Amino acid sequence: MTQDEQRRILVVDDEVFVRDLLTDFFGTLKFTVVTAADGNAGVAAFEKEPFNVVLVDLKMPGISGTETLREIRRIRATTPVIIMTGYPTIDSSIEALRLGAYDYIIKPFKLQELRELIERAIKEQRLHAEIDTLRGRIAGIEQELRDYRNGNAQRLHVSPQSNGEPDWDQSFAPTVSPGKAKQN
Repeated sequence: MTQDEQRRILVVDDEVFVRDLLTDFFGTLKFTVVTAADGNAGVAAFEKEPFNVVLVDLKMPGISGTETLREIRRIRATTPVIIMTGYPTIDSSIEALRLGAYDYIIKPFKLQELRELIERAIKEQRLHAEIDTLRGRIAGIEQELRDYRNGNAQRLHVSPQSNGEPDWDQSFAPTVSPGKAKQN
């Protein structure tokens, strides 16, 4: 499993039972699970290393789950944060979602449903990252084409197999200028 394929979860909950349960369950599913007993420790762990998803208990000693959510979103807004609570209220659910929580689940929850939620969050996170990467590549290609059309480009990537046409499937690392490409 490559670094990009690793699935990393941060569990922030003051209940040892919940931390151990989630560590054991997701560990058997080949997730890497890191736990923190309170919001401050969770934020500190989050600052040190990347996670695909964060599970945060709503009510904890020290900083609350919503404050932990706020800090995590400030550090890295793209990481999905799921709020867990045994004391659900409409106000707390609205606040969590308004602050950017990916979802809000009520304890006790079914582990299989939590697994599906986490899998969906990770998949969406990866798709968003891929979209951002592709948008960046498109912007770069558009700029190279503008430069090429304006005569400012030094060289546009043209492969020998493309008969002098730009190779759209390759990155646009400058290699051969169009005027010097071999014609078959």
